[in-house]
Amino acid sequence: MCSQRQVSDLITDKDQRGFTLLEIIVVVAIIGIMVVVIGVSLSRDTNRLAKLESQRFHVIVNEVRDESILAGESYFLEIDEDAGSYRFEPILNRSGGQANSLLKPRIVEKGVGLRWDVFEDFDSGDDDVDTPPRALISPLGEITPFTVEFMGDEVTYEVFINDENQLDRRDKNTVLF
Repeated sequence: MCSQRQVSDLITDKDQRGFTLLEIIVVVAIIGIMVVVIGVSLSRDTNRLAKLESQRFHVIVNEVRDESILAGESYFLEIDEDAGSYRFEPILNRSGGQANSLLKPRIVEKGVGLRWDVFEDFDSGDDDVDTPPRALISPLGEITPFTVEFMGDEVTYEVFINDENQLDRRDKNTVLF
């Protein structure tokens, strides 16, 4: 048979509900640590995105150069820094209006800054029309010299035409000797 004390202990154990103060403090501390870790990883994320965008741009420009050589067609590369986008436009559309996924407009990932400089200007010839700076990709494999910077929070990657008229990519924050 149960004693009076054992019965009262069983009744009080069933009536206790909720969390202890210690359990609540541990959960709040874990959530705080997770917020800090996620915040730090998000700030590094723009650096990774800038690297990926510069790699993607490098590959796409090389592909458009190859397409230009194979098709015998010239293309303009136009970059809109404010919109964070770039596109390739055929000078003479010999494809009969067929869509080419390689030439579609592309938007740079959010959080990645974009800056570019073209060293030769191709004017439309019409003084009333303000044409944006653009680089020419010719069927001879030549590209107008330019630099494009993809900027993360801490790192900037540069895609540029080197002295051998080849597309090149580098981390601008790395010191080269």
